[in-house]
Amino acid sequence: MPSRVLASGVGLALALTFAPGAFGQGRQTGAIGGAAVDSQGLSLPGVTVTVSSPSLQGTRTAVTDINGNYSLPQLPPGAYSVVFTLSGFDDVEEEATVPLGGEVGVNAVLAPAGVTEMVQVVGVVPAEIQTTETASNMVVDEVNALPMGRSPFAIAAVQPGLNTNTPNGGQLAVNGSFAYDNVYLIDGVDTNDNLFGTSNSLYVADAIEETQVLTSGISAEYGRFSGGVVNVITKSGGNTFSGSWRTNYDNPTWEGLNPYEVENEVEREDVLNQTHEATLGGPIARDRLWFFTSYRRARTTDSDSFGQTGISYSERANNDRNQIKLTATLAPGHTLSGQYMRNYTAQFGRPSFSAFSITPDVLNDATRPNDLYVTTWRGGVSRNVFAEAQVSQKRFGFRGGGGSETAIGHSPFITLTQELGHYNAPYFDATDPEDRNNLQVTGNVTWYRGTERFGSHNVKVGFESYRSTRTGGNSQTSTGYVFDADYKVDANGDPVLVNNRLTPVFSPFESLIENWIPSRGARIDINTSSFFINDNWSLNDHFSFNLGLRGEYVSSEATPGDITTVDTRAIVPRLAASYDPLGDGRYSIQATYSQYSGKYSEAQFAENTNVGNPSLLLGVYTGPPHECPGLPNATALDCPGLDPANYFTVLGRFPTQNVFTGERLNSPVTEEFTLSTGATLGRRGHFQVTYVRRRARSFVEDYQDLTTGTTVLTDPDTGDEYGEFTNKFYRNPGDLGDDPDVLQRNYDGLQFETRYQLFDDLLLNGSWTTQLRNEGNFDGEGTNTPGVSSVYGDWPEISPADRFYPWGRLDDYQKQRVRVWGIYTLGVGSFGNLDIGAFWRYDSAENYSLASSSFRVTPEQQAILDELGYIDGPSSRTLYYSDGRGSELYNGSGRFDLSLHYDIPVWRRLRPWVKIEWYNLTNNDKLLYFNTTVRPDFDGPLDALGIPTAYIEGDRFGEATAAGDYRSARSFLIAWGFRF
Repeated sequence: MPSRVLASGVGLALALTFAPGAFGQGRQTGAIGGAAVDSQGLSLPGVTVTVSSPSLQGTRTAVTDINGNYSLPQLPPGAYSVVFTLSGFDDVEEEATVPLGGEVGVNAVLAPAGVTEMVQVVGVVPAEIQTTETASNMVVDEVNALPMGRSPFAIAAVQPGLNTNTPNGGQLAVNGSFAYDNVYLIDGVDTNDNLFGTSNSLYVADAIEETQVLTSGISAEYGRFSGGVVNVITKSGGNTFSGSWRTNYDNPTWEGLNPYEVENEVEREDVLNQTHEATLGGPIARDRLWFFTSYRRARTTDSDSFGQTGISYSERANNDRNQIKLTATLAPGHTLSGQYMRNYTAQFGRPSFSAFSITPDVLNDATRPNDLYVTTWRGGVSRNVFAEAQVSQKRFGFRGGGGSETAIGHSPFITLTQELGHYNAPYFDATDPEDRNNLQVTGNVTWYRGTERFGSHNVKVGFESYRSTRTGGNSQTSTGYVFDADYKVDANGDPVLVNNRLTPVFSPFESLIENWIPSRGARIDINTSSFFINDNWSLNDHFSFNLGLRGEYVSSEATPGDITTVDTRAIVPRLAASYDPLGDGRYSIQATYSQYSGKYSEAQFAENTNVGNPSLLLGVYTGPPHECPGLPNATALDCPGLDPANYFTVLGRFPTQNVFTGERLNSPVTEEFTLSTGATLGRRGHFQVTYVRRRARSFVEDYQDLTTGTTVLTDPDTGDEYGEFTNKFYRNPGDLGDDPDVLQRNYDGLQFETRYQLFDDLLLNGSWTTQLRNEGNFDGEGTNTPGVSSVYGDWPEISPADRFYPWGRLDDYQKQRVRVWGIYTLGVGSFGNLDIGAFWRYDSAENYSLASSSFRVTPEQQAILDELGYIDGPSSRTLYYSDGRGSELYNGSGRFDLSLHYDIPVWRRLRPWVKIEWYNLTNNDKLLYFNTTVRPDFDGPLDALGIPTAYIEGDRFGEATAAGDYRSARSFLIAWGFRF
């Protein structure tokens, strides 16, 4: 019979002879691998290794090879029993937990049967020490015990190697990469928003089993990103029935007021929000067919206040989610699973832009239909060959969410020289629906073989066909016009409000009009066909390698016009080496070299189409200066600034007429090198340090110069001419013999991560990420604008680098980021358990630039353009001052959160529970951000181009202008439910 044995240092000199494996785009499984030797340390071929788990239908077996090594891939994550058997030897049993997307090492020393001696195993080697990928995993029990969010984004946001200092909410900046360029996977399905790289909410939080975050050294099996991967799996049921019910309570009044909210007398609506979640899973036929289903219903009201004006408002949202999943064993070793997930949201009283809408007149209603389908097959073709195939589709739509009035007084306004703000009317057009979908087909084959002289190889070959689709004209406004004009302020620089509305001020030769002409129903398909090969090679006791190569071929087609926007290919290496100094799995030194080819987003690779990219005519106001009260009912007779005839057209961009793309246009390529070392801390924990170096190049850049030519723009329906304008040409720097490295993003960072089970009832976890360098001269993204180009290629004769695209700290720079958490479990016998979760977070200051937006061309610059023969020039741009990009810092701050989770057994496995969470327990109300508006000082020194070198601080410089400028005040949440 099996005998339980303990781990020690008894000469198993091959504890790491099999390095971790990886399993497909969206690894939904993990693996167990390791070795067996006799008591003299000699390899034992032919040992049968059998694993069983509540997560696994039936059992799985493997046989050790000529080197005594074995591999068991495609195992659902969870707790496993591992039994080693060989005729003439006593059986050995070990327990291990298989992590999502990783491999745990389980190794054994077998003693001759009937011989009385101390028989031990080296035991379990943590996946974090084995893998050459920098990865963090978090399981559902930890999330439930801690004061933290339960969404994939919230779980990923507390991991090392990244931050949330991003231009748009819900994004992650991984090791200095673009925040829009990560991959979210839920049960293997790419759930990314096609443009922003945030994840669609295609999950029920109580159904999430485990989340893995990959930040560097990422295998060739993953592609279409330059940042990182967030990989999520949901529960699948089992041989016993299990389920849960959860009700979350929150109330806007349960959050205190920070200083900005106190000053503006913000009032929160006293309403008890309830969100209900339920899960149920179990057997239809034991070990053959399981089911799992989950449900969520939320009816919530959220109180907030607008930035700049401080006006309070409440937004309501209704959300319903339903999931059904079936998992079947068709034959021993062959499983088939299928899933459908629906997520439907209706929003009421929502601002067009949560970050910079500033008055109640912009509020609107919208719906967001969203669902996914996925079918996955996994099977063993033979003892050493395994295969996997998956087909999935994600659909996401925008319905409503914009204005519907067509009178010009109902046009949205955007501030010009003041802090960015949107007012007067909803942005976008409620009658122009949009869809962002994808279709994904993947497959792979894994072959394991041991050799006598060259160790063991786990070779995996796979493919992915991925189609990203966007449909819609992206109408910016229901009236066809957007005005760029500042609003009226008082002597202190504060907004002047009349019935909670702002009064625009039209200034000649400064205010602008944007005439947007959309193409409703336009569509683009971007197709990425990928292949990869990966050899996970264990050479001997001390050395292992991961040798990978990934190729991607990308093409597209857009309608109307049958336009090709991209037709390119890339081959990128993913290489890793691992050294175990002692050969016993306790220490590791690893190095990786990788290249990542970024995503092909419709934001960048549809610029010469009308898909989400309406035609634009930009005009400069030439009428009299005046204020415009009485909106939205005012007309052009009341306000000359509302009359399009009072504007002179200075820029025209019709994507299908004067926007072009280079034949070799490709996504940015990021080159990465990592060096790491790790160690086990006995059997209770581990510690790891990783250095990450990234260099990004080959950005998508637009060019408008004397070589790009001009085009007379015409109305496609009437043939009327709008004027002649400079063409815009998109390509990668270096394609035409210019400097390929003129634009750069450089990152160097260190990550420290540790996890330790100090006592059986106390788990500690900590990480520290420090950025040694995060600098460059290319941001490449902004608020509501993912994947944008820079000023570099536009009218270069009047665009010096130090004033328009200077070198400096990039927007996602953050010197220090610390996360420390612990869970203490106080058992009180039949009265249940009390989990105390504590979480401390520290974020050092973010940076900002001393820069003026909407800077117009000076007379000196215009004279140069005229002399060179340009027919137009830039309308307005951002001007930097002598200190360069990111020269200034806001304020850093820490936060302490606490939670209490109590559950009690009442009958069999039924355990009711209650949880209370306190956020910002110490009520730290430190000012984090503030107004940074500066204006050019034309009365001061000017450079040779007539550009001011000095600036004037705005009236509200250094002041808080939004509730988000302060840390949120102390708040608490309550949840209750039961599990069985």
